[in-house]
Amino acid sequence: MMELKRIENLWNFCKVKTNLPFQKAVDSKVSYRFIKSGITLIHSFNPKFLQESQLEIQERGFNEKIVGQVYGRVKKRFGMKNSPVKMPQQIFFPEEILRLKDKYSLIIQQDKNRHYRVLISPFVPKNIYEIFDTVNLISLYLWKTIYFSEITKN
Repeated sequence: MMELKRIENLWNFCKVKTNLPFQKAVDSKVSYRFIKSGITLIHSFNPKFLQESQLEIQERGFNEKIVGQVYGRVKKRFGMKNSPVKMPQQIFFPEEILRLKDKYSLIIQQDKNRHYRVLISPFVPKNIYEIFDTVNLISLYLWKTIYFSEITKN
């Protein structure tokens, strides 16, 4: 329960600090959705099992029905089945994003229209900087924009 409250507080802090509204949905999963400059950020998780959490970042227009390239690096986790991911011959995205594979399972998809979607899991942030650093790393190298500015509103 404390973990859920902490995650709620972190996303609320992101909202206040960056002046970006979010949508929260509670179902069998809890999800937080931000949209900024055509880039959608969704953090979803199972409140009963936080290791089933995922951070998804995708640009407007991404079409999962016409995915052309996929990079996947799935970390082995006890008790979790890993699905196979086809690997391309060469990397089609900025190599700086590869740093995330040391901490998370990482899947990057590019559709035939050259739009990206990035999925990382399990994503259970411990502090605000873990959110800012992860999201900004992806958005800076893929879309040349900083998603969460650290400028506070007055």
